[in-house]
Amino acid sequence: MKQFKNLSGLIVGICLAVGFILTAPNTVLAKNKIRLIVVGANEGSPEIAGEQMALNMYYGALVYRARTFHALKGKYEPKWISTLFSSPDECLTGVSTGAGEMTFSGPHYLEQLEPAWKVVEAPGVFDNWDHFMRTMNTPAWQALEKKMAEEKGIKILKWIMSAGNHYLYSKKSVKSLADLKGQKIRYPGGEGFAKSLKAMGATGISLPYTEVVTALQTNMIDGLLTDMFGAMYAYNLPRYTRYVTQLTWGIQPVNIVVNSKWWDALPAKERAAIKDVFDRIDTSTYFENAQAGITQGWVANPKTDLIRLDPKEAASWKAIMKKNSAGILKNIDPELIQAIEVSR
Repeated sequence: MKQFKNLSGLIVGICLAVGFILTAPNTVLAKNKIRLIVVGANEGSPEIAGEQMALNMYYGALVYRARTFHALKGKYEPKWISTLFSSPDECLTGVSTGAGEMTFSGPHYLEQLEPAWKVVEAPGVFDNWDHFMRTMNTPAWQALEKKMAEEKGIKILKWIMSAGNHYLYSKKSVKSLADLKGQKIRYPGGEGFAKSLKAMGATGISLPYTEVVTALQTNMIDGLLTDMFGAMYAYNLPRYTRYVTQLTWGIQPVNIVVNSKWWDALPAKERAAIKDVFDRIDTSTYFENAQAGITQGWVANPKTDLIRLDPKEAASWKAIMKKNSAGILKNIDPELIQAIEVSR
């Protein structure tokens, strides 16, 4: 009987201990969420944009690293969340305030945090992706990124790709400013594009992308400024515009950003293990090669022609673009502008 009482006491003690473990805050087993917040794209769904395709690559690698790498295993749980916010601007605000840990962004979204970013996509400022990346690695632009992380709560983890260079697509051959004069050209918004088109003798028309094809069919516009990916996959432009003049008007860099307070609070080894995932993957080369491949396809297609401007003519176009982007640049730190020119 005494043994039974001792055994009963032991069982009760074990039950109490187990009950305490189950009801107590589980700080050992709890996983830290790494919430990647995006808009309108479910994890693993077919890519509807280059940004989503690139994000899937990084996110998949992050999930695998969190499940297998000793410094992260059992501690972190990446989550793809596409239902919290309705725009990339809101996603960026969400990350800056801690509603998510990561999102993708770009210069036209970062403007809400730091006005200097508006120069990146202004016409004629950057020649290509390589020029942009050399500039981002200068002390002046690195200091801007650091300031944004400290004051706005957003740290740029990596510039991952360009969504394509803006070229001129037109129904008629455009090899000179004289050819462009009088043309009605749709542009993707922005004061710099409007002023440059006007200075070149064209009429700039700002239209939603959903109206571009109809506008081409009804001759409301004679052409448009867009990138190779949009030309092929969004508009199917070989059906509507025979010509593309291959001179870069602007670039479209995309990055992955994180909440800076969350990032800085991570243990050094764990932070290094997460960053290594992004350092190992190079989606920028993939998209640069894809753009080049589409360009070659445009050349090979008997129904389309690619025009390369004479160097002197190209220099004239670039000079007009830069002149009409000067208003955008005038209030920007001169060191940032100098870094762009030094990096050409």
